[in-house]
Amino acid sequence: MPEYRAYTVGSDGHFTGFEPLVCADDAEATEKAQRLVDRHDIELWTGSRLVAKLSATPRARLTSHIIEDGKLIPKPE
Repeated sequence: MPEYRAYTVGSDGHFTGFEPLVCADDAEATEKAQRLVDRHDIELWTGSRLVAKLSATPRARLTSHIIEDGKLIPKPE
């Protein structure tokens, strides 16, 4: 069975860690890697081949609020 790595991509675009995966094919590996997507993007690789880029929440949503006086408020546009 092929070996894959699901790399966590930090906000600076660099890998911050990885999860090894052993799967039958790309489809199974992509499904398993999708479960790892949280606040960070995931890049799925097998050897030197990029299989998929899996995006976390859209960037705009990550900066839609600010903290002011200890309260979470919508970010002014």
